[in-house]
Amino acid sequence: MKNYFILLVLLSGVTPLIAQYRLDTIVADFNNDKVIDTLIDEYESGSTFGGRSVTITNGKTNETFTLSNYGCYCNFKQIVPIPNALTLDANSAFFEVLKEKVLPKKRAQPDSSLEWMTSATFNFKQVKSHALFDRIISPKTNWQSKPPTIPETYYNTVFGDTLQKLSATIKDNLTASQTKGFLIYYTNAHAVKSWDSLTPVITNDRYQIYKTAHAVFARKGNTYKWMFLSDLNTTGAPEKLRWSSINQVQLIDNYLIIHQDTSPDASYSIYIVNIETQRMGRLKYEASHHNVTTDDGMRTFKIIDNQLVFTTYDKQDLVELSLQQIFDTLDN
Repeated sequence: MKNYFILLVLLSGVTPLIAQYRLDTIVADFNNDKVIDTLIDEYESGSTFGGRSVTITNGKTNETFTLSNYGCYCNFKQIVPIPNALTLDANSAFFEVLKEKVLPKKRAQPDSSLEWMTSATFNFKQVKSHALFDRIISPKTNWQSKPPTIPETYYNTVFGDTLQKLSATIKDNLTASQTKGFLIYYTNAHAVKSWDSLTPVITNDRYQIYKTAHAVFARKGNTYKWMFLSDLNTTGAPEKLRWSSINQVQLIDNYLIIHQDTSPDASYSIYIVNIETQRMGRLKYEASHHNVTTDDGMRTFKIIDNQLVFTTYDKQDLVELSLQQIFDTLDN
């Protein structure tokens, strides 16, 4: 049994509701080499950023190793790069201590919602000079026989191209030489108390559509599929995930029209989704209930006479787009 000497430092002077900071220092022989090592555990929680950074210093070699989950509350996902030195057998004891401090529970395989976000990352395209859209996303996932549920916050291990691609979009500090990392999925931000109690928000003779604070999924017969998730790195997200992002959802034949809020932005996004192909596009207009001269714009889009109608931030006039033109443009 190890003996631990713990120093606890609390820094005040900032209102707890705004920011919190805690520093723990643990002195112990973590790798059983009869030399005392030092662990520094820093935790910070602010308005939009927070997390834990833990560093161990090897008492014999003075080498330091760090894992950190510090990040933005606007993101469901986070890459934790693994320093190459931590993968060496000689440092395995340090590695295990750091993982226990920094990571949630491990899950061997991603759940269906994380599969959707990962696929969206690999099939994301920003487009310029397009007639209607400024980004096109084509996630490729399968219809499932069970209703969607999301497990508790977890992590799994990612390698190679998946690691590099996700890290590039999340903008984590990953070097080219690092080939292995941890992907944390903060599922608690979905804020769904009971998945079994969800009821459709809109239906037609083929689909039932459900929404949560940050997601939309469809039921077709006895199968289910994610249609949309607010992911900072692809579809966009609010500054804080405790703010709901999915506002209005409309179903027209096999297409969804989604109003997505990205608070505190004054504008909102309108996404068009083909349920069967999963191809989706974000309209390039800054839809908003504000504009440059008044706050009296439309709170959300409307569908009038087979047209999508909304106001934008930079103009007073209504934008009126033919639904058929939108759908045809998305599919072509």
